[in-house]
Amino acid sequence: MRTKTLLLSALLGALGSVSVHAQNVYSLNAVGYINVTFAPGTYTILTVPLVGSPDNTLNTLLPNTNGQYKKAQVFAFSGGAFTITEIGVSTNANASGWATGGADVSLTPGSAVWFYNPTTAAMTATFVGTVLTGPVTNALIPGFNLVGSMVPASGDLATNSIMSLTNYTKHDYVYTYDPASAQYSGQDSVVAPGNGTGYDNEWTLGDPIISNVYDGFWYFNNATTNNNWVENYSVSGN
Repeated sequence: MRTKTLLLSALLGALGSVSVHAQNVYSLNAVGYINVTFAPGTYTILTVPLVGSPDNTLNTLLPNTNGQYKKAQVFAFSGGAFTITEIGVSTNANASGWATGGADVSLTPGSAVWFYNPTTAAMTATFVGTVLTGPVTNALIPGFNLVGSMVPASGDLATNSIMSLTNYTKHDYVYTYDPASAQYSGQDSVVAPGNGTGYDNEWTLGDPIISNVYDGFWYFNNATTNNNWVENYSVSGN
């Protein structure tokens, strides 16, 4: 998969070495696009860290107007369970190109879905939208959450100055997934912190790494209350 994110104006100077990629300064608006390729026969945990127009529903983000996502499957997760399976159809079957219209899945920044391309050909997508400015909060509920960064950032979840996922608790888990190998990284988990074997507020397999700005991941919150993941990006750099 390849990604190219265009972020305008002060986004370039404000982010410095942080893994949000910027090119071509035009105005003071933080607007961007992300290109994604879904390889044949692969699953992807997909997040869209941009505010789309008019919304972030599946039918807006992945408009299947010409049947380009025919046979693709999208799995949404909410409240501890998979709740929706959308299947791409030909436009003759449904004008929206999705079996139940595509409006039932909303991929707002911070959320994620599974996207499955069961065909023998690659599928591509381009997401266009506005970058959220911070602080922005993603409430990670107790149990499993299928999530992603709310802004187009990648790299080390803990040390990246924008993502700064540092308020984890003992026995929280992060599971990242690699479509190429069809495996979870680190043999299923990165564990945090203090697991009784000498770790002190550290991830036992090293900090979780997000490879691409569109990569979602599983987060298991072991606490009984929400873990509020606060990210902070400012166009002004303040």
